[in-house]
Amino acid sequence: GDLTRNILFRLRMMMLNPLYLLLCSAWFVAISESSVITIDCTGQRGRVHTVDTWTCDRNGGSECGSYIEDCSGCGEKGSFSGGTTYYHTYSIEYTSAGGWDCRSKCRGRPKSSGFQQKTETESCY
Repeated sequence: GDLTRNILFRLRMMMLNPLYLLLCSAWFVAISESSVITIDCTGQRGRVHTVDTWTCDRNGGSECGSYIEDCSGCGEKGSFSGGTTYYHTYSIEYTSAGGWDCRSKCRGRPKSSGFQQKTETESCY
């Protein structure tokens, strides 16, 4: 719904960051990046919405993103954080700065992609 569209919009804005483009072109076994921004929690207080994404290349490499809209503090402001971890083909080592290990989603599924999401709600009273 609207929350997922909001997260995907923020994801696109993060992708326009020149650092993101630089990291995408690097030849590391696995690299990571993450970002945190302040968001308005009107109508979302007490909620934490997470979207995990994966993109698998044809040679066994993968790109694993995790994006969290966190209004669990029940205040007017919360945080949006996201990160992406990249795995080179046949990599067994990885680093993580907000991404996740999505390699299992790519095994046997070259050139595929997808996402999974969940929302947790806490009482603010």
